[in-house]
Amino acid sequence: MLIKSDSVKASLLAVTAFFFMAVFGLLTKIALQDSPTIWVSFIAYLTGTLALFPYILKKGFSYLKSDHYTLLFGRALIGTLASFLYSLSIHYIPIVNGTLLFNTAPIFIPILALLFLKVKVSNSVWLAVALGFLGITIIIKPTEAILSEPGNLIALLSGFCLAIAYLLMKLLTGTDPGIRIIFYYLGLGTLVQIPFLLFSSSWPGIEGFLFALASGLSLCLAQYCLVSAYKYANASEVGVYQYSTVAFVGIFDWLIWNMIPGWWDLIGILLVVMAGMIIIRSHNHNDKVKAN
Repeated sequence: MLIKSDSVKASLLAVTAFFFMAVFGLLTKIALQDSPTIWVSFIAYLTGTLALFPYILKKGFSYLKSDHYTLLFGRALIGTLASFLYSLSIHYIPIVNGTLLFNTAPIFIPILALLFLKVKVSNSVWLAVALGFLGITIIIKPTEAILSEPGNLIALLSGFCLAIAYLLMKLLTGTDPGIRIIFYYLGLGTLVQIPFLLFSSSWPGIEGFLFALASGLSLCLAQYCLVSAYKYANASEVGVYQYSTVAFVGIFDWLIWNMIPGWWDLIGILLVVMAGMIIIRSHNHNDKVKAN
């Protein structure tokens, strides 16, 4: 529920949130250089959970009570899977490609909304979905080698999972406060990863541990800024800044690893960003129509 409409505050908070998401990706990629993916993900989620714990203690554990535990658990599990797949993908492919494919979620949302929520999808949105998949095809370059080097497919699957998490989040934002949703997301995400640590063949390195800890703080800050942005604008208005993450990551990739995407990758990125923006703006228009 909006406290008041303030597009400037919403914009600043949204850009800050997506900047921290880019930092999360950057720190995660560095941590993965000497640590297993499952340990990096677990440490990040545990750090985020512990960062929120003082707030929960101040509010009291009654703050965690909800009438929508199924949605909270579902959003936490699928959101954690999306984040883990993203972390796994950037271990194998450039961080710009992984981040862009992770942010294909808006392209999948109309399909999922039609199948599960019976939401009518306009022709312009379907055109944007087609445009987005064309961009995805250009980026992942589907050949027989894609099965032996599945980094792009893993990243694309993370975007699909993120789309499901977004739909569950949309159902929750009208009934539960943002910090509660984030705490369930990070807390349950931490717990669900514990059994998989037993199957890890190695321990995290000291450097990997520290960078994973920092990535967890970045993830928590990103989530907090995003929830705060929703206080001043609806989700669609905040969502138009989502692809700033790709720009931030691109700058990091260039400055740190001197990686510059090729022309075909840039064309694919442009198509996906255009498609995502069209779909997000379409949601914004629908929200305004409903409000009137």
